[in-house]
This record gives sequence, C-alpha cells and structure tokens, in this order.
Amino acid sequence: MSEPNQEIIIVGGGAGGAELAVRLARAGCGPLRLIDQAASHVWKPRLHELAAGASKGELGEIPYQDIAERWGFVFEQGALADIDAEAKTICLDDDSTHDYRLLVLAVGGVTPDLGVEGVKEHAVMLDRYPDAPALYQRFTAALDKAAAQPPRPARVAIVGSGLTGVELAGYLASNPEVVASPDSGLPQTLEIHLIEASSTFMPVIDDDRTREDVRSRLADLGIRIHTGQKIAQVQADGVKTESGDRFDADMTVWAAGRVGPPLASRIDALATNDAQQWLIRDTLQSRDYDDIFAIGDCSACPQAEWPATAQVASQQAEHLSEQITAYLDGRAPTAFSFGDKGMLMSFGNGGDLGLVVGPTNDYVRISGHVSHAAYRGLQRQHQWVLLGTKTTLEGAVGDVVDALS
Repeated sequence: MSEPNQEIIIVGGGAGGAELAVRLARAGCGPLRLIDQAASHVWKPRLHELAAGASKGELGEIPYQDIAERWGFVFEQGALADIDAEAKTICLDDDSTHDYRLLVLAVGGVTPDLGVEGVKEHAVMLDRYPDAPALYQRFTAALDKAAAQPPRPARVAIVGSGLTGVELAGYLASNPEVVASPDSGLPQTLEIHLIEASSTFMPVIDDDRTREDVRSRLADLGIRIHTGQKIAQVQADGVKTESGDRFDADMTVWAAGRVGPPLASRIDALATNDAQQWLIRDTLQSRDYDDIFAIGDCSACPQAEWPATAQVASQQAEHLSEQITAYLDGRAPTAFSFGDKGMLMSFGNGGDLGLVVGPTNDYVRISGHVSHAAYRGLQRQHQWVLLGTKTTLEGAVGDVVDALS
C-alpha cells in the first residue's frame, strides 16, 4: 500500500471512471488506484447488443489490468463496502482498506424496481455486463419454449421505453434465431410488447419527429408499443397493469428508469437524494467533503440536471481530470458544464438513427450509414482515450471493412 492519504482512488471503471484514470495517469497524477468489481472494461452503451446475441467482441472488452499496465497505475478487483471520510479511508467487500488523498466515486447506477411486486423475482434487468448473457439465455429459453409449442410465438415484455428498452427491443426482433429455428428449420415467431407508463412514447426524447421515426422502425420489426400502462405486478408468465390489462410473457425485461447504487444509501458519510444518488456540487465534489468527488449515474447535483448517459460521464471525466490537477496544486475546482452533443440509437435490422447538435446548436437528424458510423465512432473515441491511437485505428479500419462488406 502507498503511504497513508497519498493515493488518488477511483471506484468504478465504467465510461467515466476508466477514462478519468487514464487521463490522470497521463497527466502524471499519482499514485493512482482504480477499483472495479469486474476484471474487464466493456462499452456499456452497446450492452443491449450482447443481450440480444451479439459477440462479446462487439463491446470492446478490455482487461483493466492491461489498461493499468499501459498507463502506469494500479488496478484492483473489488467492491466498495464503506467510506470513513474523516479518516480518509475506504473499506472493500473483502475487509481490506485503503487510505486516500482524493476519492472519486464512479460506480454507476441501477434500474429501480419501483416497489412493483414480482420485479425482483421474475424480471431481468440490464445494468451490468453479467446481466447481458443472462438475459440472452432467458431469451433463447423463451424461443425454445415457443418452438416446442407451435404455433405459439415466443413472448417478451419490455417495461420502459428509454434507450435501453427500445434498442433492446430492436435487437431482439433482429436476432437470427427469430427468423428460423436451427433445430427444426421452421419459421420462428416473436411477439414483443414494449410497455411505457407515461402517456408519451420515449419521453426522454423532446423531438416529436424522431420519436415517431423510432416508433415506426420498431413497428416495422413487429414490436407492439403500449403507452399509459403502469405495471402493477410482474408474474412468472407475464405482467399486469394498474388498468387491469395483462400481457403474457415468457420473459419480462425491466428497463424502467435509473437510480443510484444501493450502496449509496448504506454509506452514512455522504448525503444522498431520494434516488439514492450521492449529492454533489457543480464542481463534482461531494456536498459534504472537498476531497471526495462523484461522477456519472451514482451522483446528482441539485443545481443542475444531467442525463444518465455515458456522454455525461465521459465529459465529467475530462473536466475532472483537469480540476483534480488544479486541486492538487492548491487551486479551487471550477463548475462542470455539460455540452449536449445529441444522441445516437441503433435498432438492429431497424437501422440507426441519431440527433446531433449542429453548428447553430439545433438538433440535426442523421440516419443510415452516417448514423451507423457515428454510433461506432463514439466507442472508438472512448477506446482512443483508453488505448491510444494505434489500437483505435486498427479497430476503426475493421469498422470500415465491415461496413463495406
């Protein structure tokens, strides 16, 4: 262990945490330790693709140890258990402890069950990397069950029409297993119900034209969309709504909203909001301690509302890398300002669609090959931060070859 209170510790190696670790290491800040529960980093914005049957390689899996060795910091696999902010010490789930000079919390968020009966017992969520193969296993089991009972279709209910819900729906409907059963050679059918509590489909999107475009693309894939349907109960074979409707389902995916990690409400040292997110100032510092920072979904700033996206976490990491350098030199951190660059979506056979911010700060719609290239480009930009130019260019060349083949 380093000398007491000298390490900069980052807990959480998602889009924000991993980028921050690399940026700080490249700036010469240290000693530096990155802690994450997993052994490898993945690009989570494409997690729905793995859940629908894509190969692991699509997520750009990178061992954290490789990143740490490349840039000269320490990686430790483990989970945060507690923080003693007065002693400037963290405790991990194996009872080991580390002293810190600065602590950055970047552990992400989770999907809340909203207190709905049966969610924990019968629904699957897509919060972390291990959830994706587990979801795909449930999906293929649903297909097998339907194939054994022809002509009944396999039935999937997806609760929530945010980005995770709509992109997952598109990719599940595009899975080759849906078109033909490898065992029987007979046509395989799939019935997907996308259920939204709000009266508005995809309430996260302000642009009506884009919202209707997404609805049309999903409808072309055979996906049925239901709005104004609040779930009252999740059962083993379907969901019931508060209005009394019922949707049969061999698999229910719960993708309704985002809150901070359960861990946040168990750590007494730091204040949280009702969504169990750590409260921070606009400088990304904890409301309670100057030497604790938090970024991404695990945090919330009452003075600003930032969307729960990798784009925000990445921008916060870039900002914080500069502010920590200043803080260590005795200068006060400055406020973070989010620059919205739009959003990109991919729906499998439903194509790609995006809203990007143009030169006049208005949204510009893109689709087709342009949107697909931009969608892949976000991941390559992230990989460039983590791995450098050479490795990223090799991956980009592969993207071009795939697009032309």
